Amino acid sequence: MAVNCYPACPEPHLALGMPPHSDYGSLTIINQSSTGLQIMDHGKNWHSVPVIEEALVVQPGDQLEIMSNGQYKSVIHRATVNSEKKRLSIASLHSLALEKKVGPAPELVDSQHPISYNEGSFSGFLDYISGNDIMEGRYIRHIEERSMKVNAGANIALGHFR
Repeated sequence: MAVNCYPACPEPHLALGMPPHSDYGSLTIINQSSTGLQIMDHGKNWHSVPVIEEALVVQPGDQLEIMSNGQYKSVIHRATVNSEKKRLSIASLHSLALEKKVGPAPELVDSQHPISYNEGSFSGFLDYISGNDIMEGRYIRHIEERSMKVNAGANIALGHFR
C-alpha cells in the first residue's frame, strides 16, 4: 500500500506530483481525496480522473498486460498538484510475489496472436528501474522488445506464472 500526500503548490504549472508511469503489479486500487490523477490515452493526451464520492479507481498494471498477452493494457498515469488544496492518494498495489515469473497465458497465444512478452518478475522490474531512467522507458516495453527478438518467427507458449 502506498499513501501519497501532494501539498498545495503555489505554481502547479511548474511542478508534477509524480511523473508518468505504469504500475508493474496486476491491479492498483486507488482512493483519492481530490482531482490530480491523470491517465494517458492512446493519442498521448492526458485526462483527469474524476473523483466520485465513495468510489475507487481500479487500474490494470503491467502484470495483467503480460498475462493477457497485450489484450488488456496497463494504464500510464501521473499525479498533478494544484494551488488550492493538498491531495491524498491511497493506492493498494496487487502483485504476485517478488520472484514469481509471469508470462502470457497459453490460452491467449496462437498463430493469430503470437506471444508478445517474455516472462518478467517484480524483482526484474526493480532491477530494471534501479539502472534505468523511468522517464526514458518502461520495463514492460523492455520485456516486449526482448520477447520479439528472442521469439522472432517462433510461437513459444509460456505458462501463466511459475
